[in-house]
Amino acid sequence: MLHLEPVTKENWRDAVFLTTDPKHENPLDEEWVTSTAFSMLQAVYEENWDCRVVYDGEMMVGFVFYGLWKGNRPLLCRYMIDIDHQGKGYGQRALPLIVRQICAQYHSQKVYVTLEKENRRAVYLYEKFGFRDTGEVDEGENVYLYRVDGAGAM
Repeated sequence: MLHLEPVTKENWRDAVFLTTDPKHENPLDEEWVTSTAFSMLQAVYEENWDCRVVYDGEMMVGFVFYGLWKGNRPLLCRYMIDIDHQGKGYGQRALPLIVRQICAQYHSQKVYVTLEKENRRAVYLYEKFGFRDTGEVDEGENVYLYRVDGAGAM
């Protein structure tokens, strides 16, 4: 069963090596996402950020980094499925869990995400789920918004 878990002293070492890099070199800044190691460190030192790992049963398959952005806007900042588990539907299946986690944790009916428009797979995933482009751009990335009360079902 797919579920989210906090990064802990028991699982952080496995989480560090989750990567989207086909060569498994774990660069600090991968093609479309910043590394899990950087994200976990950021969550420790910047209080507005949090992270979770995505599990299928006992198997770690992905990572998510989220928090409050621009004051009080819940942002799904980084989301990745490990290269060894891509193409198996995990990205689509875990997204509702992630959105529910963010909404519950921040008592919000909205979740934002920023995307590079060239990342067609991510744009397709988020739009299919119900995220809509707001027309806003942040640091070169398009800002998308999901409204629990309107633009898509969870």
